Amino acid sequence: MYCDSLVAFDASGTYIGEVAETWSLGDDGKTWTFNIRKGMKFHNGDPVTAHDVLFTMERFTSEESKNPWSTGLRDAKESMRVVDDYTFEYVSKNPEPPMIDSFCWVRIIPKNYFESVGVDGYRLNPMGSGPWKFVEHIPETSFTVEANTDYWRKEHIPEYKYVVILQVPEESTQVAMLKRGEIDIPTGLTTDKRVQLERAGWQTRVQGLALPTMLAIIGSQYPEAGAVHDIRIRKALSYAINRDELCATYWQGTAQPGGRFFLMPGGYGATDDLLAPDPYDPALAMSLMAEAGYPDAWDDPTIIISTTAGPTLDMLQAMQGYWNKVGLQTKIEVVEMSVWLSYVFIGPGAQADNPAIGIIWSWAGAAFNGTYYCRNMYTSYGIHSVTVNAAVDAIFDKYIVERDPVKAKEYYIEWQRAAKALYTSFGVAYVESIVVVSNNIGEFTVNPHMFITDALCGIKHPK
Repeated sequence: MYCDSLVAFDASGTYIGEVAETWSLGDDGKTWTFNIRKGMKFHNGDPVTAHDVLFTMERFTSEESKNPWSTGLRDAKESMRVVDDYTFEYVSKNPEPPMIDSFCWVRIIPKNYFESVGVDGYRLNPMGSGPWKFVEHIPETSFTVEANTDYWRKEHIPEYKYVVILQVPEESTQVAMLKRGEIDIPTGLTTDKRVQLERAGWQTRVQGLALPTMLAIIGSQYPEAGAVHDIRIRKALSYAINRDELCATYWQGTAQPGGRFFLMPGGYGATDDLLAPDPYDPALAMSLMAEAGYPDAWDDPTIIISTTAGPTLDMLQAMQGYWNKVGLQTKIEVVEMSVWLSYVFIGPGAQADNPAIGIIWSWAGAAFNGTYYCRNMYTSYGIHSVTVNAAVDAIFDKYIVERDPVKAKEYYIEWQRAAKALYTSFGVAYVESIVVVSNNIGEFTVNPHMFITDALCGIKHPK
């Protein structure tokens, strides 16, 4: 909200300049040169320069950074330097053309200001060059920002002077506040509640890409993972799900079967066979289970699914009904967000004795180019520890350095197909991203493909 990215992508998935007005990749395939946009200013009036970019990148690629995008840029880095005040250079160890996508997630922070106030001071009063300026954060209560009326991208200058983000986790409380006129955009609503509000006359907006919702299994390569160590059981979990029925009932017509982790129609390398859902085939699921000797082949055949409270829990409970019908014994464990995130971002190389091994989790996310999201899901060096397979790694390693775009896409598709065949994760449905809004809210005009926080600057007053 208050920081700009080094580069960005538009609603068609095309990479565009942000802090870097233009950029180029050298003939060696390793040297990235970024030409910093002149005239940009941080909220305190300081100019945005290549020194700020280097400072940000040094923090971003440090061992201390917990950002999931940091690992790739850190591991690939050979060197970084300021060429001049408005030119920044990043050199990778090997050619890696898809790396431009990683630079989209580097939000530039002001070097001089940060160094003057320190880490703690910056956390209390963050600052950037974006369309919103930080005003106040009341822990566990609210976060307030103010419009940056001098923002360099004129069409992104907010019409609303302030945005207040309230921390209200309970759905019922959010809905009550909406009806009393105390909030304008509730978030995280279940489909049932959203549809109820629509039928009662509340407005909705589509914001964000249609999200492929999927299930992933941690460390299934280990026998310690239990029943999900057997690919036949992993397949049975997928074949047991009636996706058409889920889309029609649970998602009430706002979803369609199919999808894979961060792979979407029209996206890079998204072939029909990769996006196609498994058919609903409970007979096949039970046949696979019998072939695997389930449940008797395991001392404890229970399959654990981990989630937090909220809409995902409702979705998993609906799926659990299908698993129960074919005889798959599952248990849904509701945990705190911090615990769940420790499972999802367990890190590469998780060992067999890790308590998260064998746990299933769900995620919904889309991207025009899923290279680095999927690297984390489908390689042994990914942060999710979901797919550990040398042959799959080898295909990715071939893809990531290929400089011929035609060959690169062929390798990417080959890699995705090899990963899909392992059933360490599988797609369920694409779900439309719909939000309910009050009558105080007009049209959403910018960043329709991004998170709602990125779209707030383009919300208009009602006509």
